[in-house]
Amino acid sequence: MKKKKIFGTKQVITALLLAALGGAVWLNMQFGAASGGFVTANSSNKNLGDTKYVGTVSDTPAMETAATTDYFKTAAAERKAAREEALNLLEETIESLDSDKEAKSAASEKMAVIAERMEKEAAIETLIKAKGFEKVIAIIGDKDVTVIVSAEALLPSQTLQIQDAVTSQTEISLQNIKIVSKK
Repeated sequence: MKKKKIFGTKQVITALLLAALGGAVWLNMQFGAASGGFVTANSSNKNLGDTKYVGTVSDTPAMETAATTDYFKTAAAERKAAREEALNLLEETIESLDSDKEAKSAASEKMAVIAERMEKEAAIETLIKAKGFEKVIAIIGDKDVTVIVSAEALLPSQTLQIQDAVTSQTEISLQNIKIVSKK
């Protein structure tokens, strides 16, 4: 006759995991925010591992900021101009008497796709700006999304935040999301 074990391997592992979870919660409470509560993402504006650029007196951060701002303004203006040109061509196709029904239908569908992409890009940019990035440009392609943010370097947590913003607005898979940091 076999003797029944009160504590099997599964029960021991479960107990150890619960103890580890309890320890993590206790440590979080002990070393938590100044208010004595849990540490949350909004507890502090500083991230562990953040670095601060220390330059020489001859460095001109104002010029770097202006160049970055100019880049984002230029890119946004170029994107807008290209979209307006494409929309004008599609409108001409729709309004043309020489165009057949299929061409007009295709042009109308393409205009709807462009409008949808514009809305999604704006939503992605707004979400990413809400996460603390000042300058953002999102470009949605047929099968990919490129996000350009103003940052020296991105932390893994920031990359995940950007990916989350993109996946919440599109059905693009993670491997088709390109994130570029622009200094």
